[in-house]
Amino acid sequence: MIVNFTARRTELTDEIKDYCQKRLERMEKILRDILEIDIILSEQRNRKKVDLQVKRRGEDFVISEETNDVFNSLNQAFDSLEKKIVKERRKMIQRRRRPAGREESLAGLEMVEPAPRLLRLPYFSDKPISVQEALLQLEEGKKEVFLFRKEGSESWAAVFRRKDGKIALVDPEG
Repeated sequence: MIVNFTARRTELTDEIKDYCQKRLERMEKILRDILEIDIILSEQRNRKKVDLQVKRRGEDFVISEETNDVFNSLNQAFDSLEKKIVKERRKMIQRRRRPAGREESLAGLEMVEPAPRLLRLPYFSDKPISVQEALLQLEEGKKEVFLFRKEGSESWAAVFRRKDGKIALVDPEG
């Protein structure tokens, strides 16, 4: 990786160069596909601006940060560079994981629907109750279906809300 330094209307000290080199060495693991970085320092009216021009295979991009201190600007610029590279790398990994022609290759195969998931809900009453009590339970719990044992017999019955909003009763004896 080639690192170029440029200073505009400001002085480029060895301390700044050393700091940049240390930050780049710490980020070396994520910067392996970077060909060249141009670090441009400029000053205008007590504002220190840092531009990082990054050249990679396939794309170039620029990161700019501006503060009152050169080192703060450098910190923000290197942090932004790290975030951008990590984000781009995640995008690339996601693109690799999604096979492009998978839908087309599956078009010729029969689509097998997965088995429906069974949900067990506590919408029933073990103790014998009347139909009116079952209706109250249905309304009270805002349930779609309520299963109950009919009062005076051992048979089961169900009350449910139809799609048109009316309530219906399923009674095997009735």
